[in-house]
Amino acid sequence: MDYAGGTLSTKNDVVDAFSGRDVEFGWDPNLEEAYTKYKEVFDPNVRSFAENKDLSGDQKEETYPVTPPSWLDNEAQQAVDEISQQIKDEIHLDPNINYQTYPNPADAMLAAAADLTQKIEARQKDYVDRDRYMSGGKYSSASAKTISQMREWYVDQVLHQINAQYGGAAEMINDKIDEEFGDSTDSVRQANKDGADLLKEAISFPIGLTMMAQHVQDDGAKYGVDELEYWDEEVTLGVDMVPDYLNPLEPYPGESFYTLKLRNINWLGPTGVYVMPSLNPWICTVNTWSIEVEGEIVEFTLQDADNEVHPNPIFGHEAQIYHRKRELTRDPVDNRIVGDNIPITFSFITGTFIAVPSGKITGVGDKPSNVIPNPFLEESDGWYI
Repeated sequence: MDYAGGTLSTKNDVVDAFSGRDVEFGWDPNLEEAYTKYKEVFDPNVRSFAENKDLSGDQKEETYPVTPPSWLDNEAQQAVDEISQQIKDEIHLDPNINYQTYPNPADAMLAAAADLTQKIEARQKDYVDRDRYMSGGKYSSASAKTISQMREWYVDQVLHQINAQYGGAAEMINDKIDEEFGDSTDSVRQANKDGADLLKEAISFPIGLTMMAQHVQDDGAKYGVDELEYWDEEVTLGVDMVPDYLNPLEPYPGESFYTLKLRNINWLGPTGVYVMPSLNPWICTVNTWSIEVEGEIVEFTLQDADNEVHPNPIFGHEAQIYHRKRELTRDPVDNRIVGDNIPITFSFITGTFIAVPSGKITGVGDKPSNVIPNPFLEESDGWYI
């Protein structure tokens, strides 16, 4: 028993084990054939025959093979098929095991194994259905015992394969991530988790978001109301940017630069890697990409509509505005240049890893084509300027 451990060996638990009899499936010769063969060599006048064999050393232990009934193989196969269908109909993966909850496919594999194991174990007794093959506390025949223990072994094997295959797949995926991303592995995993959390929260911002601004210490702790450094105020923040959307496909109007540049590097080949080939024929196909992003926000504006430090005789106060764009900064009194105002730029490298169920041999990823001649490296046009 690969999952539960131990063996299925039992004894003295078959009704009339040495006499053929009719059972649910047909005529079962039981162990009568072995009994008959043993009688041919049994000699009650030889002491070793009357004792347990292998204790006196006078008699060698022998095996007496029997011919199974013709229906046994078919009934055993039907029992396995019946369990397979029951599991297929009744055991369903928790829908919460998805990208949003487990952005790392390795974690999803382990969660899936735990979920499926718990559900199958809860129904294991029904799948084995041992009482169906029993009569008066014993197996109704030797063949009935064979089918019953076949069912028990098969359910145990399903549990073993789920944990071995999914656990092995998780280990392989984690090894590939560690291999491809090196020192950045933890950061990439966290980036995927943060992205999934953002999707899960479905965050949205109104035109103006009212919040409480407070003076805090370097460690984020608030100052006490009696401390000199303490202050708080209500602010209503509005954000605007130009362009509204960063575009990797066309340069910014009137300029030669692109507001967004993307580079996608495939690490495991166009169709990915088949994880842990098995009878399925494999658990899943996994692929990994690193993603480089650079961008520039041409104009970025942040305004506080509740700010009271700019009085206005009509409206009471004017919004305080923070504005970033490419221009010189001048003193409003004498127009003297005092500095540069530059746009917000950003860049980062992250990664993603995807696992899909086994199925089509095409895998997960892109194959070379006229549209994508080199799927190992895809770059937006902005990188060439």
